[in-house]
Amino acid sequence: MRQGSNPALRHLGLMTLLEGGSLIALVAIAMPLKYLAGLPEAVSAVGPIHGIFFLWTMAVLAITLYRQLLPIHHGAVVAVAALIPFGGLVSHRLVRRRLQATA
Repeated sequence: MRQGSNPALRHLGLMTLLEGGSLIALVAIAMPLKYLAGLPEAVSAVGPIHGIFFLWTMAVLAITLYRQLLPIHHGAVVAVAALIPFGGLVSHRLVRRRLQATA
């Protein structure tokens, strides 16, 4: 099996980056624009995108846990990290290490 060939774990790794990046964009860019510059449109644009990425990440996480591709404690770390800015980077590193271990 080639390194990183598990599609579900690769998908989870991608989603942790997308979800984490969208959370950073929401908290670090859109929210300050709303409250400091009076541009609520920024949150209206970024918020739903982040919400979709968050739900998608949780769905992919549930699938990987159901298939037992990721230990439950790693799944808990991924779920909690999705709530914290820059947590997506931690999740991505954890999933990448799991991919390398399963290769």
